[in-house]
Amino acid sequence: MKDYRFTKRLARLCQCLCLCLAGMGMPSAQAQPADDFSPAALTQLPGANWATDGGDLYNRRFSPLTELDHDTVQGLKGVWHTRLRGSGAGPQYSGEAQPLVYDGVAYVITGADDVFAVSIESGEILWQYVADLPPEMNTVCCGWTSRGVAMSEDHVYVGQLDGQLKALDRATGEVAWAVQAERWQEGYTITAAPLYVDDMVIIGFAGAEIGIRGRLKAFDANDGSLLWTFYTIPAPGEFGSDTWSDGNMLWQYGGASIWSTPAVDAELGMLYFATGNAAANSNGSHRPGDNLFTASILALDLKTGEYRWHFQQVHHDIWDYDSPNPVILFDIEID
Repeated sequence: MKDYRFTKRLARLCQCLCLCLAGMGMPSAQAQPADDFSPAALTQLPGANWATDGGDLYNRRFSPLTELDHDTVQGLKGVWHTRLRGSGAGPQYSGEAQPLVYDGVAYVITGADDVFAVSIESGEILWQYVADLPPEMNTVCCGWTSRGVAMSEDHVYVGQLDGQLKALDRATGEVAWAVQAERWQEGYTITAAPLYVDDMVIIGFAGAEIGIRGRLKAFDANDGSLLWTFYTIPAPGEFGSDTWSDGNMLWQYGGASIWSTPAVDAELGMLYFATGNAAANSNGSHRPGDNLFTASILALDLKTGEYRWHFQQVHHDIWDYDSPNPVILFDIEID
């Protein structure tokens, strides 16, 4: 998936952060209980906090707060303006991240993978983490960007363009642990926000345009040890491998990037995510078949990463349609 639309429009979001209020009081920053990060709590709609990329584990991105509506929106005004010290200001960067807010602090990541903790009350930068991405990195598709971070009671989790996954101390920004989840030299990058759930950090990898084999990985949130891996292109003999050509090695570089953060149904113990295009995205002559699991929605067992079911939205995608948007879970009554 190639999309440069955000680069010029949103680059300024990497350089500054603004807060607007509709003439109302701020929620006070109070100590929050640890179970705010339990699966049960993260399934609820957010209130004063926004502790996961999708607002909740269902990715609903909806706030039940009522202070801002059709009548009060006209009263919005800036109350502070903070510059993020030039991070992500170059032409290759874009600002696409959803900030997290918890206990009076906003956690913001720029296209350079630098993370800032900013006071909601004053706009003061409380701490900064500098990613120091390798300038020679030349395997990034579609602009240097990050779509967000994850957090737990103690840590902020950062997936970097250079394939590293890091846990930062939430109070100081110091690196608590770091793992080389995949190598950028082999075409793997991380642009999606990680997902924290039930002491796991789950992250997908991009790079189909470079010729990767897509994958989703789960790591122990406390020490970064690998728990499981699910490959979005099946190996020979695995379910779905018959949707690729026999006798070639396309399964090793067939694509199916993961551009967005998964959704979770904690009650069912299942995780849901979408995949991107096959490689090459507009020429399917070398890959006859449906090419699972490209351009698909997948459901996995949350604890083990085992396949449960899939729905392929585009068979044999040669139009770069893919599935870049996050899965959203909801209940519906059918008569």
